[in-house]
Amino acid sequence: MKLLILDLDGTLWNHEDASRLTPPYEFHGDYLVDSTGEELHLFPGVREFLEWASGRFVLSIASWNVEERVRPILEGFGLWDYFIFPKIENHPNKGDMIARTLREMELSGYNVEEAIYVDDRDIHIEDVKTTVPSIQFIHMWRDAKSFEELRKLLERMG
Repeated sequence: MKLLILDLDGTLWNHEDASRLTPPYEFHGDYLVDSTGEELHLFPGVREFLEWASGRFVLSIASWNVEERVRPILEGFGLWDYFIFPKIENHPNKGDMIARTLREMELSGYNVEEAIYVDDRDIHIEDVKTTVPSIQFIHMWRDAKSFEELRKLLERMG
């Protein structure tokens, strides 16, 4: 089984720090407005991509954010249930988040043959590869310029 781990800020949506948004959130299709009027927009094709990917991968999250602020965003967009063992934590150590997700999956009986990590920034990748050497990294917006391109890239990777 293959595991696909996604970042959130700048990867699934256009906001660089969703933890700064102030609830309550008002949802309008693929964007939301927080109580101060600030907006967050899902990138085009996110919903279709997650639907496609959920049939081929186990999906999880590694995000440097505050879960109490960000989980309601995922729930409000109807995306939360795509993910298992998501890590939304207020620290930058994504290697630790991913390693713990892999451990939890193993303990739950999953046999992870391959792990792929998608992030819009490569700042964390050396740390991640030190902690999880076998992980494959896709740099969103560089390796894939859209979610359609990401789908095609993942199909080519087998």
